[in-house]
Amino acid sequence: MKNNNWPKILMSLVAALFILSLFSGIAVAQTPKESYDKTKEQYQELKTKYDAAKQKYLDSKIKFIAAKDKFKIGRTNLGRDELINKTRDYLIKSIDYVINHLEVLKNKIDTDKEFIPFNAVDNINTHITELNEIKAEVEGATTPTKLADAARQLDDLMIKMNLEGRYYASLIVNHKIDQFIVNADNASMRMSTLIQKLEGQGKDVTRLKEYASTFDSLVSDAKTTHQSEVTLFETHSGFDNNGFVTSKDDGRSFLQQATNSQKDTIATLKSAEKQFREFFKEAKKIIPGKVVVEKGTGKIEASGTGIARIRGNVTVTLTVSGNATLIVSSNADVTVDETGTNETQSNGNIKYMGFSSATISGNDIKVEISGDNITLTAQGTGSAVLIGKGTYKSEKGFTASGEWTKKVD
Repeated sequence: MKNNNWPKILMSLVAALFILSLFSGIAVAQTPKESYDKTKEQYQELKTKYDAAKQKYLDSKIKFIAAKDKFKIGRTNLGRDELINKTRDYLIKSIDYVINHLEVLKNKIDTDKEFIPFNAVDNINTHITELNEIKAEVEGATTPTKLADAARQLDDLMIKMNLEGRYYASLIVNHKIDQFIVNADNASMRMSTLIQKLEGQGKDVTRLKEYASTFDSLVSDAKTTHQSEVTLFETHSGFDNNGFVTSKDDGRSFLQQATNSQKDTIATLKSAEKQFREFFKEAKKIIPGKVVVEKGTGKIEASGTGIARIRGNVTVTLTVSGNATLIVSSNADVTVDETGTNETQSNGNIKYMGFSSATISGNDIKVEISGDNITLTAQGTGSAVLIGKGTYKSEKGFTASGEWTKKVD
């Protein structure tokens, strides 16, 4: 290659690499941060490799930028050779970084694969193979032209992978919206039933009816906007039936429309959720007595002083900073700190005292905690009763929160 051509090629390569850096940044932003129920050790191992690859990528990027700046100041053969070497290393470390990100993403997607109508994990494996092929080309490249070609291939593949990753995420969001709407319909039935019951008791349910009516109207609006999302995903413009990009421009347009529509739907459903919370806040003023979280699947968090009764297929974790008594059914698995003592009661239940923390789990178990300054979290399928003074937050399709009610003698 003639000496007067390679500076232009190298500068073109630099531009391509900075485009790659942009999309790598997007990939980093999408790295899963939540805890995984499945294969936590595997996830941690992948995350450790990812962090190491990220650091190597950042180090190589710094060296690449330094070599680029040096080459700009004095365009010598020595500067060119250094820039080629640093560029090659930067490309290789970038590819390793992206591959490790995809391995983490694959682990996450595997937990939600039933919501995606194609094998996204296989798609990611295909891209990992493509990345390794580009990496082999980079390792064997000795000229700016070959490095620039590899960088352009990598840039094009990164854009496609980014679009496909957004497509996977949108599909999962669509499923979550589906679930939320089903829960909203169930909530509407519960609200209607409660209104009829209280009205039959001669209670003033005017405000409850207003909250319920607004709730139903918002859910209806959400269903309308969500239907447009369903239509968009049936066409999935820019993507084939296996989830691969067929047109980058069409894919961007489709995802932008889908994302905007999903945001509108979610915002409407959040407004409906607010009406739901206000409905039950108002209902608490009408219904005296204890707080009852009806049987369902979800989570409840509570803190206060009094009595908490939980039953079902659940896991309960709790801490106390005052005097407390824990009574559990004999079929429960219980772990308490070393300060605790226990005794078996005549009915087979086990009573624990003198502890500061405990974990209880099992199927069809009964748990009763009474005492001062209790903080607990219960997750699973079951029901809960809270009596005393404190606060709680439950998640069962919709989120409800409030205060414990005074003990009724």
